[in-house]
Amino acid sequence: MTKSKYICVQFSDMKTNSLFDNTEAAFQLKNDSQLERAYFLFRMIANEPLVRIGTAVTKFALNVNLPVEGLIRSTVFDHFCGGVNEDECMPVVDNLHKVGVRSVLDYSVEGKEGSDQLDATLNKILELTDFADTKKAMPFSVFKPTGLGRFELYQKVTENIELSDEESQEWKRLESRFDKASKAAYDANVTLLIDAEETWMQKAADDLCEQMMVKYNKERAVVFNTLQCYRWDRLDYLKEEHRKAKEGGYKIGYKIVRGAYLEKENERAEEKGYPSLMHKSKQETDNCFNKIMRYMLDNLDTIEIFIGTHNE
Repeated sequence: MTKSKYICVQFSDMKTNSLFDNTEAAFQLKNDSQLERAYFLFRMIANEPLVRIGTAVTKFALNVNLPVEGLIRSTVFDHFCGGVNEDECMPVVDNLHKVGVRSVLDYSVEGKEGSDQLDATLNKILELTDFADTKKAMPFSVFKPTGLGRFELYQKVTENIELSDEESQEWKRLESRFDKASKAAYDANVTLLIDAEETWMQKAADDLCEQMMVKYNKERAVVFNTLQCYRWDRLDYLKEEHRKAKEGGYKIGYKIVRGAYLEKENERAEEKGYPSLMHKSKQETDNCFNKIMRYMLDNLDTIEIFIGTHNE
């Protein structure tokens, strides 16, 4: 597979209740062979030992350049991914749009280091934003903060560690990348979704998102940050950001998700000896998700919401 990986994430505008009770509607875009493949894949994925072995074998095969790409493309990749570039994703995007489902091309790059890599990621985000501007089926653009700046730099800023002169200049370039991505979304009338990452770098990214909201969210929420609801501090954080937005006369936008770094977060908290920011159970996370969603739905005059439920 190429390094430029795109995941075609689907969002439905359909108003149907109990969508998946109606299998004719739920699976209308799949033929019998695709459904059989999906059933087989999910049966395999449910087997944790097999997944661990398969992951290790696949990584080894790719590292030693064994000819396994065709197998990957015809099974896991084609089921979960839209393609490796814009043009390859479009048949999937167009088919989904016929039944009221919109998409976003997610250039899922994170953890980059050098300026050339970071600038290249920015250029791809700008390219995809411009591409989305021409497609009604794709009213979104998206990026990860560490696609535009070094993780360690975010961490230093989050922890209030003094930056060297060189790092200060690097931070200014990072701020400029955020601003260019946000302005491109504003100019194209496209919604920009900014992902959340690990807690020990997230405050710096949150502060940058807030700056972009102040600048570009006057009339509508162009820039959306992400709230990870497995964090027990996110509802209070949202309320404080809402207060500042009302005072400042701008709108805030948030994508709400449950979270993706649970094991890493708890392991680091135990290793470093500080209280974990994670809820102690799935149910507590779900309760937090619902409270945050309810708060946002009760304030739609000043908050715009993007609900990443990962369920029906």
